Amino acid sequence: MLRSCKQNKPLQFALLRLIARVARATCHLLTLAIPRSPQTSRALLLVVALVGVISCPGRPTDAKPTISVTDARLWGHPGYTRFVLEMSAEVYPQLFLLPNPNRLVIDFPQVEFAIPRLQGELHKPIGVITGYRYGLLKPGVSRLVLDLAIAATVKHQFVLPPLEGKPYRFVIDLEPSTESAFQAAVANSTMRPTTRTKQPIETIRTPFLSDDVFTIVIDAGHGGVDPGTIGRNGMYEKDVALAAAKELADIIESLGSYHIVLTRDKDIFLPLRERVAIGRGAGADLFLSLHADSIKNMKVHGAHVYSLSETASDKEAEALAAKENKADIIAGIDLAAHPSDVGSILLDLSQRETNNFSAEAANIVVQEWQARGLKLLQKPHRQAGFAVLKAPDVPSILVELGFLSNSADVKKLSSTSGRAPLLEALTQAVDRYFKDILSER
Repeated sequence: MLRSCKQNKPLQFALLRLIARVARATCHLLTLAIPRSPQTSRALLLVVALVGVISCPGRPTDAKPTISVTDARLWGHPGYTRFVLEMSAEVYPQLFLLPNPNRLVIDFPQVEFAIPRLQGELHKPIGVITGYRYGLLKPGVSRLVLDLAIAATVKHQFVLPPLEGKPYRFVIDLEPSTESAFQAAVANSTMRPTTRTKQPIETIRTPFLSDDVFTIVIDAGHGGVDPGTIGRNGMYEKDVALAAAKELADIIESLGSYHIVLTRDKDIFLPLRERVAIGRGAGADLFLSLHADSIKNMKVHGAHVYSLSETASDKEAEALAAKENKADIIAGIDLAAHPSDVGSILLDLSQRETNNFSAEAANIVVQEWQARGLKLLQKPHRQAGFAVLKAPDVPSILVELGFLSNSADVKKLSSTSGRAPLLEALTQAVDRYFKDILSER
């Protein structure tokens, strides 16, 4: 009996779907049965963690930004570094420091950043600042992150009124500090972070679909304050990923056989945990995370795909996974505030089968790309420990559409027509993957 189960792909896949459904139903029953209070809410979150479930509540409506940030300037002065933002209105943001690596994070009410894109890419440090990035963290909150070369603390912060044709200016002076002073500022400062809003756990809104209707979650990598790779022509990975995700969703939906969920449909930041949670909360049968790579050797180009393995298939795959797994750090997320995941025994046992389905999906993607003669990286299916692929009950793959460090790939990924061959082949691979499962019933 056990041997036949191992060889029965449809049965294995059905068991994975059953695990996901039981988890979502458990979440629903818990929310109905337990009254809400701070204590019971914390207990509920713990129980939900133990069954490995995080829900996917609806997103709030975007706030309309009425304030613009039009310029950013840096000066290195003896003893301190000055950072200035020009703004269309008077704003007093929240500031906080984060260690490992050292960063100063600035949270605004939602603003429109009109700063030239490459301005934050510093070729060498200016004072204590090595670079900065900015974007939408979540509806209603925009974030700017300053990377610090050394331990430093805020000496002054103030707003200058409009004067002699200049707009409002938000000014920060940073001064070098000892490591102990920096750590004390991190621990004791009254300038605390604007944390991500904890949505109450709700009933999962995705209906239980029939056995022959599969749910595909498409994840556009990076977003908001996390630009991802920045290409040679200033192209942002987050923009390529979002455009490709929307186009892929349209192509797959045109088949009429699949339910599609996007992790994001706008330029907004999502923590890696939340991306995984969206996939699991939607009851995904397949999770596709779209990205575009970058490498020092600008001659390297071509698409490739990754599936999960704690042991990387090669050094390049290991390095890429390490870079992608730093997305939350780049966005100014305090990782110390998030406890390690606690998964149920049932879901842990399903991880191996999930990895097998993920690897199979990745192989089919490569085959469909090869059948169309598309340019692929040498060894186009690789494996590494990507955090975004770690849902224990959802087969997941990470698709690298090309290299933004290569001019030919940049040209291809810059337009809908250039991306179309890759995405059409990816659609056929997805369709073939599920048809193979159904054909073995």
